[in-house]
Amino acid sequence: MAKCQLLLLFLVFLLLAAHAKSCHPDDLRALQGFAGNLGGGGALLRAAWSGASCCGWEGVGCDGGRGRVTVLRLPGYGLSGPVPGASLGGLAQLEELFLGSNSFTGSLPTSLFSLVGLQKLSFESNQLTGQLSTHLQELKNLTLLDLSVNRFSGRLPDVFHDLTSLIHLSMHSNGFSGSLPPSLSSLLSLRELNLENNSLSGPIARVNFSGMPLLASIDFAANYLSGSLPISIADCTELKSLSLANNQLVGTIPSWIRELVHLRYLDLSNNSLIGDVPKGLTLLKGLTTADRSQRMAFINMPLYVKRNRRTLQQQPNVITGTNNYVRSGDGNTVSGNDNTVISGNDNTVSGSDNTVRSGNKNVLTGSNHVVSGTNNVVSDNDHVVNGNNNVVSGGNNMVTGNNNVVSGSDHVVYGNNKVVSGG
Repeated sequence: MAKCQLLLLFLVFLLLAAHAKSCHPDDLRALQGFAGNLGGGGALLRAAWSGASCCGWEGVGCDGGRGRVTVLRLPGYGLSGPVPGASLGGLAQLEELFLGSNSFTGSLPTSLFSLVGLQKLSFESNQLTGQLSTHLQELKNLTLLDLSVNRFSGRLPDVFHDLTSLIHLSMHSNGFSGSLPPSLSSLLSLRELNLENNSLSGPIARVNFSGMPLLASIDFAANYLSGSLPISIADCTELKSLSLANNQLVGTIPSWIRELVHLRYLDLSNNSLIGDVPKGLTLLKGLTTADRSQRMAFINMPLYVKRNRRTLQQQPNVITGTNNYVRSGDGNTVSGNDNTVISGNDNTVSGSDNTVRSGNKNVLTGSNHVVSGTNNVVSDNDHVVNGNNNVVSGGNNMVTGNNNVVSGSDHVVYGNNKVVSGG
C-alpha cells in the first residue's frame, strides 16, 4: 500500500513538473516566430527550442501559474538581423528582455513598445541604428534600460517624465546628438545615469539633478557639453562616481563638491575649467586614499578644451583618425574612424566602427567588429568574437570560445579548437 502511495505521488509530481514547463499557446507561437526570423545563432536557437514546453527552453522564464512567458534572456548568442518585433510583441506578459551582445541591426521596432509590462530592457552591444522613438514613453514600468554600445543617432527624446521607475539608464557609446532632454530631471528613482561617449551638446544645466536624489553614478564623459557645473549636483547626496571628462565645461571646480561625502571617483579632466582644485576635496576620505591618482583626474584643466573624442585616459596610447575613443588601458594603437577600446592593453585596431569591449593584445583590421577576450586576430568585416586566441577572417562570423580558426562567411562557432572554412 505504501509503495502504491509513493508511486502515485511520484506520478503526480511528474505531471505537475510537466505542466509547470508548458506555456501559453500565444507565447509558444511568439517564441517560434522570434527564433524563425533570426540569422546567425538563430539556427542553433531553433534547434535547441524544440517541443511545446517552452517554459523549459534555454533563456525563457515563465510565471509559476499561468505558463505566461515573463523573461527572455539570450545575451551573447550570436543572434543577427533585424529585431523580430512582431514576434516579441506577442509576448504580452513579458517583464524582462535581455538581448545584449548579439548582432541585431536596424531600429527598435515600434511593436516592442506595446510590451507595457516590461521592467528590464537591454540591447547593449549590438548594431542598432536610427533614432530612439518617442514611443519609449509607453514603457512606464521600466526599471532598467540599457542601449549602450550601439549606433543610435539623433536627439534623445524628451520622454523621461513618464519613466519615473527607472533605476539604471545606460546609453553610452552611441551617436546621440543635440541637447540633454530636461525630462531626465524627473527620474526620481534613478541610481545610474550613463550617457558617456556620444555627441551630446549644449548646457549641462538643462538637467536639474535635484530631482534625482538617489543618483550614485553620473557619467557624461566624452561629449560636447558646455557651461559650468550645475549646483543641483550637490543635491545628489548618494553620489559615488562623477565623470564629466572630455567636454567643454567652463568656470572653476566649485567648492560644493566637498559636500558629496560618498564620492569615490571624480574625473573632470580635459575641459576648460580654470583655477585651483578646491582644498575641501582633501576632506573627502574616499578620494584621498593611496590610489588617489585613479580616483581624481584633473588633467589639462587650465584653458584647455578637448575638441574631439580621441580620448586618452591612460598612457601611452597612439590614436589617429577621427572619433576614436580609448576608455582605459595602455599601449593601444588605434587608427581609422569611429573605433572604441573600452578596456584592455596592447590592442591594435584599424579600419572603421570596431569595438574592443575588453581584453589584451587583440589585432583588428576591417570594419564593424566587436571583440572581447585576448590575443584574437580579426580581419575583414562584421565579426563578433568572444574568447581567446581566435583567428577570424571573412565576413559576418560569430565566434565564441578559444583557439578557433574561422574563415569564410556567415559561420556561428561555439567551443574550442575548431577549424571552420567555407560559406
